[in-house]
Amino acid sequence: MNPLAATVNNYLMKMAVPLAVWFIVEYLVKNAMYSNVMLSFLVFPMMVVTPVALWWLIRKLRRDYLYDSILGIQAWSFGIQLMFYASLIEALFIYVFNQYIKPGNLHVVQKAAIEQYENVQQTLSASGSFDRYLPKLQEAIDALKEAPVLTPIETAISALSNNLFLAIVLMIPIALIVRKKPQQ
Repeated sequence: MNPLAATVNNYLMKMAVPLAVWFIVEYLVKNAMYSNVMLSFLVFPMMVVTPVALWWLIRKLRRDYLYDSILGIQAWSFGIQLMFYASLIEALFIYVFNQYIKPGNLHVVQKAAIEQYENVQQTLSASGSFDRYLPKLQEAIDALKEAPVLTPIETAISALSNNLFLAIVLMIPIALIVRKKPQQ
């Protein structure tokens, strides 16, 4: 293997660890959000940090390892690799967390989501001004009640595939921003 390729791959794997820790914290906040609604205000700012972190990590890769030149397709590829490594670590955590640390967690989360929807339904019906939304809300509650609870492995695979799709989409604008042609 080319020494530069090995160095870049080593960098991507090292930087995937803090990114994975960020994803794990985000997952835990989303899980806790169902029992403490105030945490929902943290979810959006946490989601905004991911593209900024990707941009910063790929820019640092360009500056420190690639002699300040990178093509758009290289940046896109490196970003997907970085997200893949981080997503693998996160998926492993999600599986272990839901299988061994907190086994009934997925049932608790689904039950809490149903309770939140029912609370919203009660609030809207008490106000009387949002009656037209109540049938749709009841459909959502019924769909949640009938939906099967995912197993821990299904949850982990779902998180992995969601992160990879997010990487493919997010890395297009980031790659266009980060790219820099080599100096002649």
